[in-house]
Parts: sequence; C-alpha cells; structure tokens
Amino acid sequence: MRLSIFCILIAVFTLTMLYSMNTSADLLFHDDFEKDAIDQEPKKWEIGFAGNTKAIVVADPKDAGNKVLKTSNKASDASRHDGPGGSIYVCGDANWDDYVAEWDMMFPDDFYMGVVFRFQDGNKFYLSDRRQGNKPYQFWKQHGGWTLIGNGMVDNKPMVWYRARLTLTGDSFTFKLKERDDKTPFQDVAVATEAKDGDYKTGKFGNYGLIYIDNLFIGVSVDDLVLPVQPQDKLSTTWGSIKAAY
Repeated sequence: MRLSIFCILIAVFTLTMLYSMNTSADLLFHDDFEKDAIDQEPKKWEIGFAGNTKAIVVADPKDAGNKVLKTSNKASDASRHDGPGGSIYVCGDANWDDYVAEWDMMFPDDFYMGVVFRFQDGNKFYLSDRRQGNKPYQFWKQHGGWTLIGNGMVDNKPMVWYRARLTLTGDSFTFKLKERDDKTPFQDVAVATEAKDGDYKTGKFGNYGLIYIDNLFIGVSVDDLVLPVQPQDKLSTTWGSIKAAY
C-alpha cells in the first residue's frame, strides 16, 4: 500500500513538473545575475553598441548580499550612447517582436536613463527613459537622430528600487512603473507612458545610460513571467521530502 502511494506521488510530482515546463514554455529570457561574478560583465548579455563604458555585475547598493547589473562604469552624463558614447548592452533575440518585460530598476541620480527595445543597431531602436525632474517618462525613436513618440508622467526618485513593465503589441507600446515593494498588481497600475510607431518590428532588449537592473523576466504574455521549474536545491528538497515520507 505504501509503495502504491509512493508511486502515485512520484507520478503526480512528475506530471506537475511537466505541466510547469509546458505552461512556461514562452518565457523568453530571465536574468537575476546571481551566477555572474562581481565586477565582471553579465554572461547573458552582449554589446549592441560598442562605446567607451562597461556594464558590470555589482553588489546591490541596498542589499550587499544581492547581485545586480550596473549598466555603466562611468557617471550618468558620460554613459549616454549619443554624445559621450556610452555602450549599450542587449539581451535576447534579434527576431523578438511582441512581448511583456518586467524588471527591477534603480536610477542612481536625476538624469536621462532607461531601457531600449526592438534594438537593431546603434541607430535603430526605441528608448523608454526617465527625464530630469523625477516625473517625466518618455518613449523615443532613434533613427540617426531622435524623435519623441510618447510623453508621460510617473513619480520616480533616485536610489529607490522600482518594478517596471514594458508591453509591446504590434505598433503599440506601454510602460508602467511602481515601487518594488508596492503589492498593487500591474493590471491596476496606471500606464505611465504609451506610444505607437511601426518603423521597427523586431529587436533585442537592453539598457540606456547608467541604471541598475535586476530580476528581468521577458515572456510572450504576462502568464509566462515565471521560471519553468523550481531551482535545483528546491527540487532536491522536494524529492527528499517524498522519499523520507515513504
């Protein structure tokens, strides 16, 4: 009897794990930088625009036990890709089109900084960034020059961890921002910035200027923003618990 129950538990556990992997099959990318070395470039990212800055993994300024990405080793005003020539690091696939991205983001100071998406090269990408004044948040198109395509407002202050969500649907883009500790579901958070533009259909995701990034998830839909399986240590613990019980 005990053997039968044990076999049933194994079958249920296996089916649960297979279901988790299948239902999370559209998680396109995840990085929390915990497997990277401090003061080294992030392993899952590449240089999309080679400037004179370097992105490195550092200890979280708010929690020394946590690793995060610091997207530039220079000051904010020297980290922009235009003018000073700051590097842009990107991740993902050049064929990415529509997706939802969520990530933790912290701004070192009151300056221009954010993320790029549908990045094709140093002169072809979209930018979502804060502006000086701790409220303006905009969408821009880079095409060898800059065109403002979306203007918005959201409270944001330097050295505070925020959770951001970027949603790309065809030619429509929306951006939301809330403090990381805010438990309000994103569906109930007001849109900070929205825009429509159809020039760039696909491209990678990356940084712009000097920001801190952590816990990045990119998926085809909101439901995909979970890891497909538990970390290995948790898996081992679960199997150990089943074996110990029977």
